[in-house]
Amino acid sequence: MQTACGPVKLLSMDMKEDLLAARFVLNMKRIAGLTKLVLPGWRPPAPTEVAIETEDVRADLFRAIVVLLHATFEDVLRTGARQRLGDAAPEVLKNIPLVGTNMIGRAEKFHLGSLAAHREKTVDHLIRESVDDYLTRKSFGSCAAVEEILCQMALDTKPFKSLYPYLDSMMKRRHRIVHEADLSSPQDTSSPPWTFVDHFELCFWNLAVLAFHAQLRVSLDPKDELQRWFYERRTKAIELLMQSPKEIAVMRDQCADGKSMIAGFQKRVD
Repeated sequence: MQTACGPVKLLSMDMKEDLLAARFVLNMKRIAGLTKLVLPGWRPPAPTEVAIETEDVRADLFRAIVVLLHATFEDVLRTGARQRLGDAAPEVLKNIPLVGTNMIGRAEKFHLGSLAAHREKTVDHLIRESVDDYLTRKSFGSCAAVEEILCQMALDTKPFKSLYPYLDSMMKRRHRIVHEADLSSPQDTSSPPWTFVDHFELCFWNLAVLAFHAQLRVSLDPKDELQRWFYERRTKAIELLMQSPKEIAVMRDQCADGKSMIAGFQKRVD
């Protein structure tokens, strides 16, 4: 599996839970590859690596990381939902449109003629194809949408709720980046810098996505103690960030750059 310098391919895996894990690891490695471009220093750059010459370029790379992080979060939800909704109860399936009958993702009544194109399919095949089509069109731009899909998956949403504020903040920033080029107002004529606060928000968002993935895996398989441990580690890191504002301020003054600040925080977590 390669990242910034070459194509990235998914491993061939048979188990559904391995697909969820493989896709998540794939996307997080892509994010790590982008992060290394804007936070160099772990090793001397290779001759083939891109040099980041201006702060504006660095800021836009961080924005790309936010967009990809949100896409990774959405993919985790879709992949998990594909595994659950195919076997969902009738009261859940009634809200999912028959594939090919609705282009906006809303379930509506259909005529018998709508089934003609699916004559050779089993009912189970048709349900799963409809679920897949529905999820492909589904986006998660708010925590209300996240809550809805978790309920459709018949999962308890309480363990996820502590992560909603961070996920909501990430969604809003992603929306501003994608739809407004991350400009604060219609009158702006230059892009804003990527600030220390932005660095820390991105740390929160990254931890929240990692914790959400781990909790989703635990919710799907309560026996998965490894993912339970991962969830506890990530939520501990979030708590440390929230509970140590004075230490963060000192760290900001002592660290020369974002990479040093993140390394210092990592020592604090360990």
